[in-house]
Amino acid sequence: MDDLPPGSRLAVVRSQVAIDSESDGSVYTTPTNTDAANTDTSNTDTEPFPEYDESECEQLASSIAAEKHNEEAWIHALGKVAQKEIRMVHVDPNIVPYFQSDPSQRSQVVLEQLRDLLAEPQMRSDIREQFITIVNATLQFNLIIFHRSPEFLAPKEIEDAKLHLETVLNHVEFMEYMLKEQLQTAEQVSYALEDASNEPTPAYERLCKMATVFAKSMKKPRYLERRLLALYMDFYEEWVYNPFFLLRNRQLVNEELPSTERTKPSRRVIIIWEVMNSCIESYGTLTWVTLEIKRQYFAPVMGYLCDSPEIWEHCWDRYRANQKC
Repeated sequence: MDDLPPGSRLAVVRSQVAIDSESDGSVYTTPTNTDAANTDTSNTDTEPFPEYDESECEQLASSIAAEKHNEEAWIHALGKVAQKEIRMVHVDPNIVPYFQSDPSQRSQVVLEQLRDLLAEPQMRSDIREQFITIVNATLQFNLIIFHRSPEFLAPKEIEDAKLHLETVLNHVEFMEYMLKEQLQTAEQVSYALEDASNEPTPAYERLCKMATVFAKSMKKPRYLERRLLALYMDFYEEWVYNPFFLLRNRQLVNEELPSTERTKPSRRVIIIWEVMNSCIESYGTLTWVTLEIKRQYFAPVMGYLCDSPEIWEHCWDRYRANQKC
C-alpha cells in the first residue's frame, strides 16, 4: 500500500495532504501515542483548518458592502442618464409649449414631476405615448379655455377645446374599462386558484398549474403606472379642474339663464375627474387582489417545496428528457 504508482489518484491525494512530512518522498506511517505527544507543531507549514479571524471577516464584509454600494450608485447614475435622454428625445418635444406662469407654482412642479416620470426607463413605451397624448391634450385645453379670450367659455373657445377634452375623456375611459376588466379577471383567477390549491396532487404540480393559470390570465400591477395615474390626476386638478370651476362658479352667479353650451364642457370636466378617481381605485384594488393571491395561494406552496425533494426529481427527469431529444 505504501508503494503507490506515481500517477495514481491516491498518491496525488496523499502528497497534497502531507500530514506528517514536508517531503514528497516521505513514507506515510501511522503515528503512535508517543509520536503524537512528541510532535512539534511549529514545524508544520500546512493548516487544514485555520483559525477564525474575526477582523478579516469584518474587513471582507465591509468590502462587499462597499462594492454593493458602488454598484447601486452606478446603476442609479446610469438610470438618471437614460432618463434624461428619454426626456430630451421622447417626452419634451411631444408636449406643447405652455405659459410658465400658468396657473400656479404648484402646477409647474407637478408638470415637471410628470415629465420626469414619463421619462423613466422602466416605463413601458405604449404607456408613455398614451400619457404624452393625454398631457398634450390637457395643456391645449388649458391654453384655449383660459388664454384665448377675455370671456370665459366663449362659444369659439368651447368649440375649439371640445376635441382636446374628448381626447382626454376617451383615453381615461379606455383605461377605466381595461382596469375593471383586469379586476374581474383577477377575481376569476382567485376562484380558479382556490380549486387548484385543494387538489390532492404533489406540491410542485399544484404550483405549476397555479402559475400557468396566473400567467395566462393576469398582468402584474406596476408601481410606476399607478404612480403615473395619481400624478396625472394632480396635474389635471391644477391645470384644468380647479381653475375651471373657480371661474365657472363665479360666472354662474351672474348668469340670468343657464347656458346649455357651457354646461356641456363643465360636465365633461367633472366626468374626467370621476373616471380618473375610478381608475386609481381600480388599480389599488387590483394591486391588493394580486398580493392576496400571492399570500394565500403561492406562499404556502413555496414553503412546502423547500422540504419536498419531488420538485427536484421532477426537474431532473425533465432535464434528462430534454437532453435525449
